Amino acid sequence: MQNLMNRRWLLASYPAGMPTADNWSMDTQPVPDPGAGQILVKAKWLSVDPYMRGRMSPATNYTKGVAIGEVMQGGGVGEVVASNHPAWKVGDIAESMSFGWQEWSVLTPDIAGPAGVNRIDPGLAPIESSLSWLGMPGLTAYFGLLELGRPRPGDTVVVSAASGAVANWSAKSPNWRAVVR
Repeated sequence: MQNLMNRRWLLASYPAGMPTADNWSMDTQPVPDPGAGQILVKAKWLSVDPYMRGRMSPATNYTKGVAIGEVMQGGGVGEVVASNHPAWKVGDIAESMSFGWQEWSVLTPDIAGPAGVNRIDPGLAPIESSLSWLGMPGLTAYFGLLELGRPRPGDTVVVSAASGAVANWSAKSPNWRAVVR
C-alpha cells in the first residue's frame, strides 16, 4: 500500500513484574503488500489477553515467546483492504490470532490452526465479539465446560483462576446455570 505506514507495538524489554510503558516501543514501517494467496487487513480491534504475559518472557513456555524488537503477538479483527486470495474480497471482515499488535497485517487464510484466518459476519454480532465470547475464549469455555465437563443437575461447578479469558467466560456463561440447577 503506497505511502501508508504501519504502526506496530514492539517489545522493547522483558517486564520485571507488571508490564509498564517502558517495555514497549512504537515502530512505523511501510504497509506491506499481500503476496499470492494473502490478504491485507486494517485492524479494527486487537486483543489483550492474560496469556500474553507469558509471551513477554525469555523463559521456556508452552509456545514461542516474543523476542525483544518483535511485534507483540496477539489476535485481531479488521477489514480486508487488499486481497490476492480468491475466496476473500475487499470489505470482508477477518479475524486471526496471528494479527499481532499492529495497524495493518498481511494474513494467509489457507494456514490451518490458530495462525489461520476466520471470516466474520458483522450481521451476527459486533465484530469485536470474535475476540471474546464468539472467539477463542468463549468457544473454549463453552466446549470445555459443557462438552468436556458435562455438568449435570446437582453438580457443583468451580472455575478456578477466573482472571484468564477462558475461565472468565466459563464463570460468566449463562448456560452453566441452566445446566447445574
